[in-house]
Order: sequence, then C-alpha cells, then structure tokens
Amino acid sequence: MKLEIVTALLFLCHLFCSIAPACAQDRVETSQFGLFAHGGINLHSANFQTLPGVPSCCPRYENGFGAGFAVGGFYDLLSQSPFSVQFRLGYSTLGARLATDEFTTVLVNGNSATGAFEHSVQANIGLLSITPLAKYQLLAHAAVLAGPTIGWVASNTYGEKETLLQPTNVGTFENGSRVRNAYAGPTPGASRLYFGITAGAAYRLPLNQSNTLFALPEVFGTYGVTPLVRGMNWRASSLAAGVSIEYRVFAPSLPPTPPPPAPPVPPPAPPLKTQPTKPPPALSATLAVTTLDSLGQERPIKELVIEDYIRTQYRPLLNYIFFDSGSARIPSRYHLLTRSGTSSFDFKRFNDYETLPLYYEVLNIIGKRMKIYHQAVLTIVGCSGRPIEKASERALSHDRAEAIFQYLHNVWSIDSARMKVQSRGLPEMPSNPNDSDGIAENRRVEIYSDVPEVLEPIFTTDTAHIPKPPVIRFLPGGSAEAGVSHWSIATTEGPIKLNDFSGKGDLSEHIDWDLQKEHERDLATLDTIHAILEIDDTRGHSAESNEVSVPVRHYTLLDKHRVGSTDTIISRYSLILFDFDRSALGEANQRIADFVKARISSKSVVRILGYTDRMGTDAYNQKLSAARAHATERYIGLRDAEVRGLGRSTLLYDNSLPEGRFYSRTVTVIVTTPTVR
Repeated sequence: MKLEIVTALLFLCHLFCSIAPACAQDRVETSQFGLFAHGGINLHSANFQTLPGVPSCCPRYENGFGAGFAVGGFYDLLSQSPFSVQFRLGYSTLGARLATDEFTTVLVNGNSATGAFEHSVQANIGLLSITPLAKYQLLAHAAVLAGPTIGWVASNTYGEKETLLQPTNVGTFENGSRVRNAYAGPTPGASRLYFGITAGAAYRLPLNQSNTLFALPEVFGTYGVTPLVRGMNWRASSLAAGVSIEYRVFAPSLPPTPPPPAPPVPPPAPPLKTQPTKPPPALSATLAVTTLDSLGQERPIKELVIEDYIRTQYRPLLNYIFFDSGSARIPSRYHLLTRSGTSSFDFKRFNDYETLPLYYEVLNIIGKRMKIYHQAVLTIVGCSGRPIEKASERALSHDRAEAIFQYLHNVWSIDSARMKVQSRGLPEMPSNPNDSDGIAENRRVEIYSDVPEVLEPIFTTDTAHIPKPPVIRFLPGGSAEAGVSHWSIATTEGPIKLNDFSGKGDLSEHIDWDLQKEHERDLATLDTIHAILEIDDTRGHSAESNEVSVPVRHYTLLDKHRVGSTDTIISRYSLILFDFDRSALGEANQRIADFVKARISSKSVVRILGYTDRMGTDAYNQKLSAARAHATERYIGLRDAEVRGLGRSTLLYDNSLPEGRFYSRTVTVIVTTPTVR
C-alpha cells in the first residue's frame, strides 16, 4: 500500500513539472503539491490491565513510547488571502511499547528478597490517513497548519509478555524461563478508525531560480482522540519532524475585467404587514450530581474512587448439558475443542471468566480432569425430558448421552471403559414437567463421577474493582411550559457512551446509578464521567442542561503496596446449585460449606445471600431463598453473619436459558478479610 501511494504522488509531480512554464514572472500562483517524509516519536496514554481475551495479571498500563515514521503527499488549494486549505494523504506508524513493573516479595535461598516483574505490550500499528488542514501564511516563507486527521488502521498487532527482572541472577517462572504469559497476534477488539487533531509549522526554502520547487522543513504533532481498542482507554499521539518537497503551479496574470454597469435601482417595495409572532413556550433543563452515604442520605461527591482488591472465587460446576427440543446435537453455545486444541487447554485462563462463559467450558474441564485423575469413572445419563413411552424417546435419550461420550472419547481421548452410558425419560430430580421452563431443563445429559475432584468447583483468583461510593445520584431539574414529553440523561467518557437513563412525562425526583452492576472491566478503565440532561416538550422543542462531571481516581494494588496500607481479600463462594424447589444442603454442598468454614477468621465479615430463579411466585421464591441462606448459616455455624434471601427480585443470570436458571438457584457466601501488607 505504501509503495502505490508514493508512486502515484511521484508521477503527479513529474507530470506537473513537464507541463509547467519555466519562469514564474507575470504569473499567479494557483496551487501547489508535493511529497513529505517525517520521523518522530509516538506517545501512548492508557489506563487498562489487559487486552480483551488475553490473560494477564498486569496491575495497569499507563503510558508508552516508540519510534515512528510518516510518508505521503499533499495538495494545496490557494486563495488571494493568507488563508488556504491543504490536503495530506499519508501512511504512518503509531507503534509503541507499554510497560509497568510489579513488585512483590520472593524467597531466595530461604531469605526474603524484593522481586520485580515487568509486564509489557509491544503495539505495532500502521495507519492510512487523510488530513485536511487549515493553513495560515504568517510570513513570506513561514506557515502554520491545523486540522483533523482521519485514518483507517491498516494493521494492528501486539506482543505481550511478563519478564522476571529481580532477582537478576537467580529464579525463573513455573515454566522454567524468566519470561511467561507471552502472547502475540492481531490485537483483539482493535478499532479500525482513527481520529486525531493535528497541528504543525513549516518554513519554505527555494530550490530553483524560477521559484517553482521548494524544500520545507516542518514539525507536526497529532493528538489521538479515539481509542486503539474498542471500549478501552488507550490512545496514541505523535510528535514528528521532517521535510517536504513542494512544487508550485502558476497561471498567467490577466488584466482586470471592467465591472459591468450597475443596474438601475428598483423602486422601494411597499412595507409588508406582519403579524406579531408568539414566542415559543419557556423550556429549561438543569442537572446536579450527588451520592448516598451508608444511611441513604445525599452527600456531595468530589470524586469516584475505583479501589482494587484481591478476590478469590469458588464457583460450582453445573454437571448438566442442556439440549434443544428433539435434538441430540450438543448446542453451539458450549465451547468444543479439536483434539489438537486440548494440549493448550489451561485452567489459568478462567481467572477473568464470568460464570456462564466458565460453565460453557464444562466438557473441557471434565475432560482435562479425567486426564489428571486416571482412576476416575464417569456415568453419563441422557434424558429425553419426558416419561419414556416410545422407543424413539429412549433412542433420543441414548443419543444425547452418546454425543457427550463421543466428544470425551474422540477429542479428549478418555478410554471408553471409563465411561458408562445410561438413558431415561425424566431426570431423577426433575424440574416441573408442566412448565415450559421445566420442560427445557429436563432435556439434558447428567454427568457423574466416582471421584469428587472431577466435578469440584472452580477456584480462581483475580482483581476486583470496587466503586466508592457505589451509587451516583442524578438530580434532574428544569421547567417546560408546554409540558414534558420525554427526558434522558446520557453518561459518557469522552466519545464512549456509558449508560443512558430516560423516561416519559414529568422528570423523576432523582435517578440512582448503581455502579456495582456495571461490568468490572469497564470500571477498571474509567477516567472522567460526564452527564447531560435533555428535555423534550410536547411541542417538539428541546433543551439541554449544563454538563456535570465526576473525576475518577484509581487506587490500585500497586498503590497499596507502595504505601504499605491495609488491604482486603474478598472471597466469594457459591454453593453447588440447588435442585428445583429444594433448600436442603446435600453432600456436595456440605463439602463446599466445610471449605468455606475453614477460611473464615475472627476478623472476617460474612454475608450469606440466597437466590432463586424466575419460576414460581414472588412470595414463595422469597421464602425459598431465605431457607437456602439460613440452611447454609446453620451448617457453617455462624452467629453474626448477614443472612438474606433475595428471592427472584435479583436474578443472577439470564433466566431465558436452563443453565441461567440453575445457576440462579444458589447461595453466595461473601467473606471479607482484612490483611496487612
């Protein structure tokens, strides 16, 4: 692409030089064009921990630097004033290296020492861009230029790794190397469009006596506005210096044409009779922002703090695979591997997984664990979802179990002697067969093992991003003489849309934004929150309020380490999912409860929350969820824990799916334990 652009610009330059007159006397400058080449540095600003889908334990990337170049051509449209317009078409590189250090304490020969790990990302970016510039001629030979840069990202790749820096002479990671978590390839989620603001200056030096060819030393700076990866706070700017070669085109000067005679002045028109216009109805909008304290009272908000905590999660593994009606094919939402793909399957990837994406790896988790526990035996039970009355229904149950058997055997190489296939109509513990949700839940394959570790919950450790305060309250105000038809509050971070609140009719007294319900990956990259209220009245007029802003400060684990402050470990344990309409703890739930009990200290603050799915009435589900929570409290033996049943007022997952309803039938135990660094 770069070669074609340069060749085309050279051809245009040669064509104009061959047809232009050799002398510039008695001619008027009409346009000019040329080529440019720049070199410089790229400056990246960022606020993220990891690229989408790329495992990383980096505290945070904040800035980066790299060398770059730019080549291309330009064309000027001139006028008789000092102002003109220049168009630039070019190719540039915006690559940079982002790095951050993480410090911890390690053991060397039995002694404590300071360990340092460098997390780095090498970004390689190629940009095709067009830059329309407003040009102002300060002096005869000096000019300043400014305008937008609009580009298409032709290439965006990355290389990420974690390197052991200290101790310098000893130590490796668990892979036997001083480098781990090395990944490379096309940057996931990369933006294809780039927008920036460009400004620069140039000085013209003549290269021939006819004043048609010039060299222009010039400097330019571009401030990147759009993110390099969609939804992330990562932007690229550049500073560059170089030279351009310019050719000027002239036209012969012509004597001025005498102006035509002025037309006769027409008689004045009679005055128009106008009706007095009625002013539009009064309309105004205002917006204020506050927060709520622990007692629910409004308080001023100066900033939003996103504090990082170490979080451990113990999440159950649902041992059911749900099938579509009349089908024995494993649905596409379950993640299936090829035989070659099993070699790179690693449990470490699950640190950043949400619960349902983790569940869709269930067959691979079971396959991996069956390779670890060589004596384990699986029992695979296929269910048609209704009492078996026909041979076709029994065949459907068997075919569903056989599909799971074949995947584990063919892809994960599990010996067929270690898997038993059974079939039945309804499951042993069925959901309501008279309800559409219950019918969907009964169309499943159940997987059991004689070794509990094969189906044990998934234990992960990651970083939690907790907003403080957790709620932002907007106070809309204003007046509409004609009446309010619609109102909306839009929240943004720069060009990125965050959340919208809207309604019809009169304004709400207040609107509460619960930040704890936002995706934590979005909270980790927040910078400054902006909000504007817009009001539409019943006659089609609209008004916007003042913009309110809430600055965001991040208090990271690295910040805590530097000042030696008290940290907190947040542990979240979910019990094995309860069967439909059940609250008693079975043997599997008791094992998890024992695991939780052993990890509660005298300093821990414990919350036990019970949940249900959407099936049943509000009153019944409230009672059922409370029974599940109190059964857990009694088994663990706690006295001062916060115990609540939330019923179906809070549905944890998408209840349109069978697995979403099963994962909602749970009890969550949240243990918050302070620890001193």
